[in-house]
Amino acid sequence: MVRGKDATVLIFRTSILILLLTLASSLASEAAEVIRFKLLPQESQILTQVPNPFGIVNGKFTVREGEANGDIQDLQGTGQVRITIDAASYNSNIGLRDEDIQEYYLEVEEFPVIVFTSTGIEDVKKSQSPEKAWEFTIRGVLKLHGVERELRVPVKLTQEGKRITVKGKIKILFEDFNIATPVLLFIRSGNHTEVSFRFVAEQQP
Repeated sequence: MVRGKDATVLIFRTSILILLLTLASSLASEAAEVIRFKLLPQESQILTQVPNPFGIVNGKFTVREGEANGDIQDLQGTGQVRITIDAASYNSNIGLRDEDIQEYYLEVEEFPVIVFTSTGIEDVKKSQSPEKAWEFTIRGVLKLHGVERELRVPVKLTQEGKRITVKGKIKILFEDFNIATPVLLFIRSGNHTEVSFRFVAEQQP
């Protein structure tokens, strides 16, 4: 049986413990400041390069929308990215070829958008100064032509004021997404495309 004095001490200690836990929780919540960024489509770009027997075919896509969220001090624990690309926006400045790519290869009427959704951030290398880029790898799922594949995309991130710029490159095999290898003048092009991108996003209130 707990005596009166012992009970008072026990209650006091318990109250102090609860107060400390509450304070620690509050401080942790304030430290994890998750910031939201909205993609600026007009200032972002996605470029593609497809090899063929005549050289390289350069193309581009238009970003429809996107956002990124995260606490810069804990990117691995809080970082999230989602980007939506307009599949029908593919343009290589070769009119008939572009129409073929859109209709017969990307099948944009059935699959109008390309979506990348992150599932994790890893290999974070923090910037040593404001002028230098952060480097990390975004792990995520790319949904293209109705097929979902997990990808790991190395990127570099720089920040200027309330804007961030993310750059990177990745190689995509057509067969991974059930896309036939394009044919030009009865000659097949390469079986992949090299994708380079630059995404610009602005911090939201």
